[in-house]
Amino acid sequence: MSRSPEQRNIDRLDPEKVAYWYFRLNGFLQIENFVVHPERRGGQRTDADLLAVRFPYRAERLFDNPQDIMADDEQRLALSNVLIDVVIAEVKTNQPCTLNGPWTRSDQKNVHRVLAAIGCLPPDCIERAAENIYRAGIHAGDGQLRVRLVAVGRNQSEELAAAYPEVKQLIWSEVLSFIWDRLHRYRSQKTQVDQWDLPGRAIKHLADASPNTEAFIDEALHLMGVETRHSPQ
Repeated sequence: MSRSPEQRNIDRLDPEKVAYWYFRLNGFLQIENFVVHPERRGGQRTDADLLAVRFPYRAERLFDNPQDIMADDEQRLALSNVLIDVVIAEVKTNQPCTLNGPWTRSDQKNVHRVLAAIGCLPPDCIERAAENIYRAGIHAGDGQLRVRLVAVGRNQSEELAAAYPEVKQLIWSEVLSFIWDRLHRYRSQKTQVDQWDLPGRAIKHLADASPNTEAFIDEALHLMGVETRHSPQ
């Protein structure tokens, strides 16, 4: 019997696609591998693994069942119900949460270029916003917009927390726990997912086949190639 595309794709899960689906299930609109182009001919300056935007009045199922609006990962992501939230996400597979040099070295002005390219701020506000992001990893503007860095990785980094205490660090086990809960709790509403991409359908297939959260997390980490304390040395 031939295997379905979802079953073939489940031989491996791309960590960046897992992060993409985590943010998508939390209501973020996204661009993957957002490239910062060079000033002149040559290789790209850098890229953002994910560039994501979430609006403050997001409410899935508001008109289907207002008593059962899907709860997003509010505390872990520090979501806001008043701010447009722009996230530059850095995704690591087998490393602690970290931020690459392009997002922390102000002399390269990559944050300036990203802010200009996405157009979320007037040109005369970019310099101050970029300075805030380089300094603290976050810029909260006039009470309507927030732009911030988010790090995703195998485990949290004390070094990153000390240097950038306002930067959210998301670890894979927590990301996967949320995905399992969303897909399991609302499995009736998310039965028809033919329009999802192959990685999304593979994640859904794995969630459906897993008897509990722990089994889903363990298998997903294995398929992502994430080393855990149980992994052979």
